[in-house]
Formats: sequence, structure tokens, C-alpha cells
Amino acid sequence: MNYTTFNRALSELTSFDTIGYDRKTMQLKVLFFDGSTKIFTEVAEKIIYEFLLTDDKENYYQTTLRQFPTL
Repeated sequence: MNYTTFNRALSELTSFDTIGYDRKTMQLKVLFFDGSTKIFTEVAEKIIYEFLLTDDKENYYQTTLRQFPTL
């Protein structure tokens, strides 16, 4: 799994700053500030690219990523 850590201040993040993605299993892992982790399945690589490029990552998480199945 490859991980990316976003700049909290630049991205105005309040709940998470690190994600991991495994393109073989199509799993996205979101690591939250409180120490919890959420793993989403069936996430296409296109969605990850959109997430990386969006200016409002918190909103993208709430409106798009939360719709995917979880482990």
C-alpha cells in the first residue's frame, strides 16, 4: 500500500491527513487524527486521483468516499 500525507494547513484538514491506496485490491485506507482508521473497498484509481487533486478533501471524503463499502 502506498501512503500520502497531505499538508494539514494547506488542505485545511480537520479530521485526517494521511491516506493509503492499494491498486491491486482497490482498497483505500484513511488514517484519522484520533488514531482510528477506515478502509474502503472497490475504490477505482480514478477516484483516488480526483481525491488527490481536489481542493476540499474533507468534503470529498464526506460526499464521495463514504459511499464505498468498508471492511
